[in-house]
Amino acid sequence: MTGTLPRRLLEVIWLGGLAFYILWGAASVPFHGDESTLLLMGRDFHYIFVEGDIERLYYDSSWRSRPNEQLLRLLNGTVSKLVYGWLGWLNGMVPGDFHQDWQWGRGYEQNVARGALPDAGLLHQARLASATQLALAAALFFQICKISINRPTACLASALFALHPNMLINGRRAMMEGSHILGLMLLLMAAVWLLKRRRWWRYCLLGIAAGIAVAAKHPNLIACALVLSACAAGPLYRLPRGGGQRAARDLAGMALAGALALAVFLLLNPIWWRQPLQAAPVTLAQRQNMLMNQVNIYGGYTSFSEQLSGFFRFVFKSESQYFEVADWAGYEEISAQIDAYEQPGRAGLLFIGRSARLSLLNLLLAALGALMLARDRRIAPDARWLLLLWSVGTALSTLWLTPLPWARYYLPLVPAQILLIAYALVTLAQQVWRRQNPSCDGSFILA
Repeated sequence: MTGTLPRRLLEVIWLGGLAFYILWGAASVPFHGDESTLLLMGRDFHYIFVEGDIERLYYDSSWRSRPNEQLLRLLNGTVSKLVYGWLGWLNGMVPGDFHQDWQWGRGYEQNVARGALPDAGLLHQARLASATQLALAAALFFQICKISINRPTACLASALFALHPNMLINGRRAMMEGSHILGLMLLLMAAVWLLKRRRWWRYCLLGIAAGIAVAAKHPNLIACALVLSACAAGPLYRLPRGGGQRAARDLAGMALAGALALAVFLLLNPIWWRQPLQAAPVTLAQRQNMLMNQVNIYGGYTSFSEQLSGFFRFVFKSESQYFEVADWAGYEEISAQIDAYEQPGRAGLLFIGRSARLSLLNLLLAALGALMLARDRRIAPDARWLLLLWSVGTALSTLWLTPLPWARYYLPLVPAQILLIAYALVTLAQQVWRRQNPSCDGSFILA
């Protein structure tokens, strides 16, 4: 008992330090036009909880009523905008007090002139809220690594997570990425708990986490499919091999988790309430149209080799990207914000994205980590299968489905890459210690 208390205290101090660092740079992160749009969508909080006008948010198949608002509700997650709307309400703001929507067809100066910059106080609070979610995600990531692998891997992985430049840029902004990554970590944490000991309440927790994850940002649906498949694999394997009763009970638990995930997602998406069967295919079609429009306007990959190059740049090289639209490189205001953000050391490990050799090393370590993880019998088989299916499945889907070189579209893969790299480094360190100290098994490194 006395030995565990200091260790837990050290963990709290460690995670508190990482959280402080993430929050420290939130106020100075360079502005992005999508912050304006997401904060404006926070008006939905007022419509729902203050005016009680929930029907305003329902899907309208005729598209006659506020088509732009409806399109944004279909395309975007709801968790972050409800948080931002709540902050606006706390500041005494009503829908008429919000700024204008950012129009990407206009320049920075034109948008500023027409009142599309958010209120400075609300923007600051929203960024802190997003950064807080990212800090919670870092803490959950630590626990996921500790429970499924070991504590040293958890320490290294959580540090790399909190210092990753693109994770910080996007997670600190008043956009969806803070909620997106937190939802992903909630999903993985629930799965790790479940695989340690299958209980009904843990199946419920997995379903709730999955629903929140997809409601935070729709691309989390891929992670949910991978994680739920990993959790169902064990019972499916045991079913024809003499474990019928237990396997059937576990599969029933997975069905409960799936049903709860759908229910939570619908609860958090009022636009689906009236016509869910119509809203689902429309949402998918509109997301495909959005990606096609982005490719046509801003330029996307034209070959698989370009996809591989972009994948390498933003996953293993961790190249920082403050804006996706090339014109923003000429805006003095944004350039000044980038310079100010990078100067005091608040921007993470920037040298990673500026070293080709280090990026190649990251690629080799991630591949080595995956091979080591597949063969490490010290890790529970269910946990190994979960981590491998999630990391490899996310890598393949991200490579295949990302149509343009935008760093934030690669963020869901970053935690998986970091986990594999951290695990490989810790395992290699243990092997080196064993060779240099044959009389010691090096197990204390994994304590």
